[in-house]
Amino acid sequence: MDLVNQFIENYKRRFQFYDTAGRLAAKQLEDALQSAGIRAIVTSRAKNPGRLKSKVLRRNSRREVPYKNMREIYDDIADLSGVRVSLYFPGDREKTDTLIADLFVVLETKQFPEQSKRPSYNKRFSGYWANHYRAHMREEHLDPSQKKYAAARIEVQVASVLMHAWSEVEHDLIYKPLQGTLSDEELAIIDELNGLVLTGEIALERLQNAGNERIRNKSTSFVSQYDLASYLYNYLSNNFRPEDMSCAWVMWNFCSSF
Repeated sequence: MDLVNQFIENYKRRFQFYDTAGRLAAKQLEDALQSAGIRAIVTSRAKNPGRLKSKVLRRNSRREVPYKNMREIYDDIADLSGVRVSLYFPGDREKTDTLIADLFVVLETKQFPEQSKRPSYNKRFSGYWANHYRAHMREEHLDPSQKKYAAARIEVQVASVLMHAWSEVEHDLIYKPLQGTLSDEELAIIDELNGLVLTGEIALERLQNAGNERIRNKSTSFVSQYDLASYLYNYLSNNFRPEDMSCAWVMWNFCSSF
């Protein structure tokens, strides 16, 4: 317990470092997504010290050998800096994966659902669909005064807006219950909502494909830089790197001036 308290106090002193690292990573990713015509909400946060303490105590209790020093704890907790990408269209996960590989040094990628992981209750639907990345920012993408933040390990979570919302509800109700363990009926409702979310994602993918088909087959004007960048990205992705698509924003401003 003394080691955990020592770790939390040390983390509090470094909180601003992890918070700034997350905000820098989020800004880089938000700019790249916008340039590629990918609609998303990008947020960041540093781990709340109170929640972090609970997590460390829970993990320590499950270990065969308890933590021996703070370094072990830091190595074990991957999400001190976190970035969340909530995609409007779940079909953009693959393009987002390419952008993240270019922007960051990716240490590990996890794809959910994990087929080998048993669900915590009797589920009919597949649960949480997302990609999680443990990564560092590249020094060459940072200003000289910011290069120290490349040392921060950042967890990037990519899922649809719908999936992130459902995941928050499930996580808080099941893993952080305020009024006791949920009933079978409550768990069934959460599972039912997951089915509705998955259906919504299918509808969003169809909507995105229909929009792309309309733009491809019909001579039409672009109503935003997102439409222009998305069209160029899809059309030229085999010949250009994702970062080269930043020209779409310049082109949009240029065309808008006429």
